[in-house]
Amino acid sequence: MIKKRVFIVDEHISSKQNGVGTYMQCLLDCMRSLGVEVNLLSFNSEEKDFCFYKQDGCNYYCFPICNGGRMLESGGLCWPVLKLYVADSEENVFFVNHSPCVEFLKSLRELYKKSRIVFTIHDQGWTAPLMGDKEHLREVIVKNYPRKKRYETELFCKKYFRQERRMYKIADDIICLSESTKELLCDTYKIPMDKIHLIPNGYTEIRNQRTLTIRQQFREELGIEQNEQVLLFVGRTVKAKGIDDLLMAFENLWKQNNRLHLVIAGEVFRLNDFTKLTPYSATHITYTGLISQEQLKKWYVAADIGVLPSYTEQCSYTGMEMMANDLLVVTTDGNGLTEMFRHEYNALIAQIKPNFSENLEQTLWVALNLDEGMRASICHNAGRVLQMRYSLSCMREGYRKLLNRGSNFRLYKSHY
Repeated sequence: MIKKRVFIVDEHISSKQNGVGTYMQCLLDCMRSLGVEVNLLSFNSEEKDFCFYKQDGCNYYCFPICNGGRMLESGGLCWPVLKLYVADSEENVFFVNHSPCVEFLKSLRELYKKSRIVFTIHDQGWTAPLMGDKEHLREVIVKNYPRKKRYETELFCKKYFRQERRMYKIADDIICLSESTKELLCDTYKIPMDKIHLIPNGYTEIRNQRTLTIRQQFREELGIEQNEQVLLFVGRTVKAKGIDDLLMAFENLWKQNNRLHLVIAGEVFRLNDFTKLTPYSATHITYTGLISQEQLKKWYVAADIGVLPSYTEQCSYTGMEMMANDLLVVTTDGNGLTEMFRHEYNALIAQIKPNFSENLEQTLWVALNLDEGMRASICHNAGRVLQMRYSLSCMREGYRKLLNRGSNFRLYKSHY
């Protein structure tokens, strides 16, 4: 048993709507099984007042929404309360998961000098504006831009890069979910290699068995024709997730085969833009909006192909869910995704350059016409990858090694 007190910092409002929430639950499960004392610090929770309670082997500290929901940008209002419950100790390990939070980390470091701070990178501020282009980032951080509207993207990314570098310097350890991010931290952010740990996400649920009867039942319930081929996208409808390219590709494919149906599962932000991209196929696209996990599981069973067209990912839970639900996955060669997927082994991969929407269209066409033997082989391999590389036991072993690591974490003095 590891003698540690783990404090997992959660920003409830955002994490419950994305993959960070899934990660939080997996991290809680890992820590419980390691036998450490587990504490969840939930900021911007749904509680009206601060409350503390114990449940399922975990201590919960719930802070209500305050400071305009920007608690992790300062954290100032929570410290007097937290100090009443949590004393500084070398046994403490704080896991921080949200960005930006420079001021929060500075305060945490000052108040808990003996404690260890671990920061996990789930996203980086430059990835969406620059569409995951690392070379563009390297260009942005060295150039000087005038403060004009035409350069607002570059100025934003430059500012965010500096904030992230300060956060990484304050933390004692940094967890990366992909090798791509680990390399970027070393060569661009200039973070020492032995401060960085690669621990991919783990998936908790067992691989689902899809029967024809259940599939037919869910399709009828969801309003999908039995003879339609269904493509499923799950996630935020922002450009960096490749949603625009997917819609353009689907429009062209539907003109060739009107028995296709595209499902966009997630909150929709630019419906008018999407409708303009799909003037002919719009009636064969379902926008679910935010839905429950139970409803999402039905879509996974009803679908034929899972589409993950992101320009960049850290370690995609959506990709894991697609593999777990025996879907044929079509994805990209974006950062982080080529570590999870190999072309014609456990997915079909569309190249982002030189023309992503055309490449995606061609790859989807291949997927829609793939022979059953090849499809079965790819889906079988996907299940093996999920079990061997992204199981909860693999994730737990990574955190066990991290917690057992020698106390050289204070070698790096934080100059912030």
